[in-house]
Amino acid sequence: METITITTKNHETYSAVSNFFIDYYMTDANGEFVKVYLYLVRLLNSGRAVTVAEIADHFNLTEKDICRAIRYWIKQGVLQLEYTKDKVLTGITMLPLTARNTSSDDASLLSMLGITDETSTETYAQKSADANNANDTSAPGKLTKKSKSASNAQTIAEFSAIPKKISYKPDFIASKKEDEDFGNLLYQTEVYFGKPLTQTDINTLLYIYEELSFPPDLLEYLVEYCVSINKKSSRYIEAVAIEWYKNGIKTVQDAKIASKNYNSIYLAVLKQLGIQGRVPTPTETALIDTWYNTYSFDKNIIIEACRRAVTTNPHSANFNYVNGILENWHKQNVHKLSDIEALDKKWAEQKKKQKVNGKASGSNQFNNYQNSTEQSVIDEFENLFLQETNK
Repeated sequence: METITITTKNHETYSAVSNFFIDYYMTDANGEFVKVYLYLVRLLNSGRAVTVAEIADHFNLTEKDICRAIRYWIKQGVLQLEYTKDKVLTGITMLPLTARNTSSDDASLLSMLGITDETSTETYAQKSADANNANDTSAPGKLTKKSKSASNAQTIAEFSAIPKKISYKPDFIASKKEDEDFGNLLYQTEVYFGKPLTQTDINTLLYIYEELSFPPDLLEYLVEYCVSINKKSSRYIEAVAIEWYKNGIKTVQDAKIASKNYNSIYLAVLKQLGIQGRVPTPTETALIDTWYNTYSFDKNIIIEACRRAVTTNPHSANFNYVNGILENWHKQNVHKLSDIEALDKKWAEQKKKQKVNGKASGSNQFNNYQNSTEQSVIDEFENLFLQETNK
């Protein structure tokens, strides 16, 4: 039989992308970073030289955006820069990729795809710690926060989707201060704070900039927003940044919508408690922050607590009284208004049983204190009310 030749009229070319990149590296990366990496793969196959400006033009991005993406992949151990002896950048080397650690959900998905990892019997926590240590060797500007022996004692729960905070070497921090965007941010933050930044302040801003990958405009708005509500603390700024990160806030517009909703809670609480003509005090904002951030109560639940406080104690309803109600609801795992209705129903049934059994009702207990005006008795009255209402 004569041989045959297979041809095609398709003149397209193709680039090979590692499955490791798709399965492990791509999932946590910013979309723009992924596009830059794929384009570098394309350029690798073309064999032609290129400039950062040309890559930026291809995506209609700035050169700083491209450099930020390349820095990200360098830290992930994906790329490596090549220099001459005179420290002149000559190229980018794409490094071999390896399998990373996966959560149980990821492992199930990979199993469905026919991908297994039979090479390791380590716990997820141990592998995550080793991976982090390995990544730090590719980014010489950083130090690991804990030793390997300390990492062995960590549990799976400690490894969340939030990038962990790490320490930075002085030379790395010095180099970042030369970055125009970050340098301007440091200056603006000093102006907002009205004092020189501490090393902790700088490390926090660098963590948000590098590890949480906040773009310069979003990080600038974050600082501006926190200062606008009298929170001139890097610790508070970091807490808000993590909250935005968890909620997928990536643009200033997203942040403005979120902060507007958040600020409306302050005003709504004051209005509900009959407080007018002033902003909340630092103590009051701290309580509202606890209700909203720590307890994760939405606006409707917080307002309902205020309403009940005013209804029960119209002349002396205050933040501490509302806090007592919300603390009890938090302990009883209230997440929505229907949960409160269920508690009310349960309490009503209990009171009905008490009457049937001839037991003293909560109102009788309260009547014992109505003739007293001492503060200690008033406090006890309020505590009894909270206990009875939230049983």
